[in-house]
Order: sequence, then C-alpha cells, then structure tokens
Amino acid sequence: MAGVDVPAHLPTVVAGADGVVRCRWASETGRDLIAYHDDEWGKPTRDEAELFEVLVLTYFENGLSWGTVFDKRDNLRAAFHGFDPAAVAAMTDGDVERMMADTSIIRNRRKIEATLHNARLLIEHSLARLAWKHQPRQHHRLRSWADGRMTSPESDQLARALRQAGFRHVGPVVAHSFMQTVGIENGHFEGCFRAVPPPRD
Repeated sequence: MAGVDVPAHLPTVVAGADGVVRCRWASETGRDLIAYHDDEWGKPTRDEAELFEVLVLTYFENGLSWGTVFDKRDNLRAAFHGFDPAAVAAMTDGDVERMMADTSIIRNRRKIEATLHNARLLIEHSLARLAWKHQPRQHHRLRSWADGRMTSPESDQLARALRQAGFRHVGPVVAHSFMQTVGIENGHFEGCFRAVPPPRD
C-alpha cells in the first residue's frame, strides 16, 4: 500500500483536518481510507480468520486496483462466510458456481477455487504460525517513496513456505503486501502516527 497511486514528488505523510499526521495514501488517493489506515492496515493480528481474509483479498487484487477490492470486500466477506477457514473449506463446486454468477463480487474462478483449496489447508496448518515466524528481525525504515519495496527477503521466505505447504496464489509480492497489512512488517512511513515497529514475541 505504501506509495500506491501517489506522485513521487509529494511528501510521504500529511496532516489531516484532525491534525493527525498519516501516510499520504490514507486521504489523497481518490477515496477516503483514513479509518482503514488508522484502525486496520498494519495492525498486528494473529487471528486466523483475519489473516485468511487479508491473504485472500491480497491475491484477489492481482491484476486489479486495491480500490476495486476494497469496494467489494464486504460482499466478498459475505460470500466467503466471514473468511472463517472451516466454513470456506466446506464450500462446494455449487458454491463456486453461485459466486461466479454474483455480480457484487470479483468473479475470478481460479482465485475463488484457490480460496476454497487454501481454506482446506488451514485445517492442518495455522496461518499465524506460518506467517509470523517470518517477521523481519531488523525494522525496514520507510523515510521516502524510494524506501518502498514490492518484496523483501522475508516475503520471499514466506511465499516459499506457503507454496511448500500447498497454498496457491502466494508469490513474494502477495506475501509482502500481506505481511505489511497484518503488521508483520512495518509499512507506515516515518512521521505517520502509526509508524511503530511491530513487537516481537
């Protein structure tokens, strides 16, 4: 998310009308993402359903804009039973066909089928355990747009671990975005009130 759709010459953070300094993308990328930035994005979580939701939405974004996914995420959440892994694992081919006819969601058969497949893997695997063991030991500082990156050594490792476990649509770019969104790796620019390195256990 860091730097998405923001011209490179602009400052990385900006003070809002409430006086709070935030990452610029929260308020100046064409839609109001302040609540998402403040309350969700980058907030550390080990909740399996929350982690699964972020992973799914991240690979659904491939080939699309985050805005498209963000606008449809409530509908995707409803279609995938709140991203409860057990409920998604129990979905059938009939559910896939129903979703393919649902114009309120992103209708990508491969990604829908991958989501059912990935949910079934979570019967045996903990996404929290798989993901958090790859938390960077050194905090990556985001001082300018140039410090942003699409992947990291840790996201390469996480993507490899997920693929070895059988997960689909989980390359290094997806893994890196996932890690930032769930607070495993910092994604907030310095100066933003949320730019605090996540704690290590």
